[in-house]
Order: sequence, then C-alpha cells, then structure tokens
Amino acid sequence: MTHLRWANRWLETGQGFPCLFHFFTGFYCPGCGGTRAVRLLLKGDLAGSFQYHPFVLYVCAALAVELGIWAACCFRRSALGRKEVRYLPGMERRYRRWVAVGAFVVIVNWIVKNVFLLAGIDLLPPVG
Repeated sequence: MTHLRWANRWLETGQGFPCLFHFFTGFYCPGCGGTRAVRLLLKGDLAGSFQYHPFVLYVCAALAVELGIWAACCFRRSALGRKEVRYLPGMERRYRRWVAVGAFVVIVNWIVKNVFLLAGIDLLPPVG
C-alpha cells in the first residue's frame, strides 16, 4: 500500500527520490533524468521524455521489437505444430548489439548533460 501512495504522489507532483550522486557531487549520474523521463512518457510527452533521458525511449522501442519477434516465433511454432519456442538464428548477437547501443546512449547522455552543466546550462529542470 505504501508503494501505491508513493507512486500516486510521484505521478501527481513529480517529486521522487533525490539522486544521491547529484546531491553529493553536483554532477548528474548516468541515470539522472530517468524517473522524470518515465513520468513524461506516461503522460504522452515523447519529446520531453527524450530530453530527460533517451534511454527510456530506447528501452521501450527495444521491448516492442522483442515482443514482435517473440510473437512471430510463437506464431511460427503454432503453425509448424512445435511445442517449444525457438528464437530466430542470431538473436544472441542482436541482443549484445542492443545492449552495446543502450550503454552507448547512457554514456553519451551522461557526458553531454554534465558538459552542459559545467557550462551553466541545466538540461534537467524540474518537471512541473
């Protein structure tokens, strides 16, 4: 029940848990902006979500692709009369690529936001 109260407060006010890395160092951590990006995504603001943390939209797109592949494999399984689901060849290699691209997005996002912060431009203003 406590989790539901916290989630409701978060959706209404946008006040979540503060980032301790940012609090102690003054710099953004690799995940800073992720919670605000999810909040904006839940409200339907794709551009705002991308501004706060592009990784959130990347994960949503990767999950949509994975769900499509899984559905195709299940359809193929039922059409061929097989009991087990077999993924398409080369999926492990694709997964490694997706993880590498995701890590690249997080690292570039982290560097860009901290460079702008050092220049006096805050790219993560509070969501109103």
